[in-house]
Amino acid sequence: MKAIRGRATAVAVSAVLAVLGTAPLLGGCAGDGRDKLVPREVAGVWKGPGGGRVEFQGDGTFRMSGIPRSAVEFGFSKPTTGSGPLSGRGSWELEGNTRRSDSVELRFAAGGSFRDDSESTLLRVAKGGDRPVLYFDTNSDKGYGYEVRRTGPAPQHAD
Repeated sequence: MKAIRGRATAVAVSAVLAVLGTAPLLGGCAGDGRDKLVPREVAGVWKGPGGGRVEFQGDGTFRMSGIPRSAVEFGFSKPTTGSGPLSGRGSWELEGNTRRSDSVELRFAAGGSFRDDSESTLLRVAKGGDRPVLYFDTNSDKGYGYEVRRTGPAPQHAD
């Protein structure tokens, strides 16, 4: 009887170790904390359903348009009143100002849908790799919110 229990325990431990050992290979699940991006992987044009668009420049600035209001959870206040999609610009950096992160912090400048420069929000990495996906973190009870996918390099704007 002890030999059977010992083998069953060994099999169970082996199964757990096998799952833990392959867990990094199963990455890409939203919020799993494994996928991280570096700044050059963030820079570019990201598009979402319904025409949402975020353009991250390599110099740490961004522009966004067509993002549903319900898609963004803000840290301090609400953007100007209205029911249309959000637009704005500002600066971005990886959360914590680190070299790799699973979150991108957006700090909005006054203009577009924002009356002042006091607002910020986060985009989290849902999936890294060759086809990265970011999402606006809107509801902690859900896995994630509105997704944007990188579609190309950042266009150069003449401001």
